Amino acid sequence: MTRALNFVGGIPDLILRNTPDFTRRQNPASYDEYLSALGFYSPEKWRKKKFFYIPCAVPDFEARRIGPFSEGYVELLRYPSRYKPQNPVMEEEFFRHKTNQTGYVQLWRHDEKVNRPLILCVHGFLMGFPKQAMRMFKIATLFELGLDIGLYIQPHHWKRSDKYPVQYLLSPENLPLTVESFGQNIHDLHSSVVLLRSLGYNRIGAIGASLGGYTLALYATFEAPLDFIFMAVPAISFSHYLSPWRAKFGFRVDSRVEAESAKALELISPLHYRPGYDVGKIGVVIHSGDKLAEAQIARKWIEKWEVKNHVEVTGGHWLYFDSKARGKAWYGWLKKFGYIS
Repeated sequence: MTRALNFVGGIPDLILRNTPDFTRRQNPASYDEYLSALGFYSPEKWRKKKFFYIPCAVPDFEARRIGPFSEGYVELLRYPSRYKPQNPVMEEEFFRHKTNQTGYVQLWRHDEKVNRPLILCVHGFLMGFPKQAMRMFKIATLFELGLDIGLYIQPHHWKRSDKYPVQYLLSPENLPLTVESFGQNIHDLHSSVVLLRSLGYNRIGAIGASLGGYTLALYATFEAPLDFIFMAVPAISFSHYLSPWRAKFGFRVDSRVEAESAKALELISPLHYRPGYDVGKIGVVIHSGDKLAEAQIARKWIEKWEVKNHVEVTGGHWLYFDSKARGKAWYGWLKKFGYIS
């Protein structure tokens, strides 16, 4: 029965995986230019130096109150992204996306005091609009439980997007830009955390869903200043979505392009790193029939990192059949760390 439900739950995932993406744009680079840019991200070149890096200083920021929320209010924090591409060849393309050079955290706050724990939410792919996040993370419920909530906006989403739904964070036709965007993602996530801590939030826990789980897994390769990290259906690899065969080029994709693309993807997958964060503070929920954030890859990562706190729920990425088990794991996690009673 469980196997049948996993199959049924995975059907929407398979449909989505095989649906053509009409937002794709052709990369104008030549074959040699593209391979040269890709070669910069070969893992062999980064054995003695970590590709990802995080800032030490708190960023300058602006805070703007948006409006009321329940008995509190909503506030938007805006700060400059200070990330600079590792590959000098990518600087012009990277900085061409001007809206992406500003980072955002939206806050749902009870008051101006910061003696409450804060949950920092990291959204999924194409799910960066605050209204979407409110449904995904049940922000009203968390707020009623006495928590303040923050939403970290990932690169090329919401106000950081040039033109929704065209995407650059996951772009198979421009994998070098995608790799740099993930470098920026971890850099800006840390900026958001240290910014919140500078405001006085000393108790911060994070939850990420799908792409958000992937982002938090990468962040956990550092000693992240978080009380805990909880991941729901974390994507651990985007090798299918970012396959060069799904892209548009002015040249023919061959085995060399495929091989260099695979190497570049290793550089930004949590599967190819060890944790820098205490894995005892990591909780994970995966869906057994998931075909988007593939369950078998998530299991491999869990085993490699020796994550003990993990739960499997029957069903696919979007269609699953035991929401109570998933909710029990999450709210039990909040109780474990004293965020709710």
